[in-house]
Amino acid sequence: MRNVKLIIEYEGAGYAGWQEQSGLPTIQGCLSSAIAKLTKEPVKLIGASRTDAGVHALGQTANFTTGSNIPTHGIIHGLNSILPEEIVIRSAADVPPEFDSRRLSIGKVYVYKIVNRPCPSAIMRRFTWFIPRPLDITLMRRAAAHFIGEHDFTSFRAVDSDALHSIRTVTSVDILEKGDGLIEIEVRGNAFLRHMIRIMTGTLVAVGRGRIKPDSVPAIIAARDRKAAQMTAPAKGLCLARVDY
Repeated sequence: MRNVKLIIEYEGAGYAGWQEQSGLPTIQGCLSSAIAKLTKEPVKLIGASRTDAGVHALGQTANFTTGSNIPTHGIIHGLNSILPEEIVIRSAADVPPEFDSRRLSIGKVYVYKIVNRPCPSAIMRRFTWFIPRPLDITLMRRAAAHFIGEHDFTSFRAVDSDALHSIRTVTSVDILEKGDGLIEIEVRGNAFLRHMIRIMTGTLVAVGRGRIKPDSVPAIIAARDRKAAQMTAPAKGLCLARVDY
């Protein structure tokens, strides 16, 4: 049996997230059906990250085992001919049998995009959070520094999260001004809780709007209470950029 690693790009709008769910359109479900159709055998597809409904990906990683002898370039072209246009296989490679895209991941990079200017963007509307009033980026960067390190992120997890614990390590949070009002919040860490980056983003935006102080973030973390943090940013602005191994 071969073990095949995929790098996948997708637009999450219209999908109920990565994880397969009965009766709902999901990225995992759509991919699994396409792989089974191509290889003509049942498939168990393992994904590195369970992105939420509406969240996008440029570099989601997944793997599956197969008895098929279709070469990797044939897997790429075959799957892309079957999949809907919102889902694209960027690469495929044979990997050792022990490779597991979820268990062996050592880190992930997510990017949250905001359009911060008086007028929205027609082209980027499906991939950004539009905020018309100016944000104070300096204050947001001061607040973001408090997220770095190992913390209990209970205040930044969805209330229905099924994670066994809330200890996570964030290695960097960079807030980049890309021009024409586009702001990118790039977050790197070993793993993330459900809604964690979106709640972090909502809290940073509250700082940028002057609603809370940058130095209030440590107290929010220490509270270990979802009610202590700010709003959950819209899913459409979030994208899984890369998974590291």
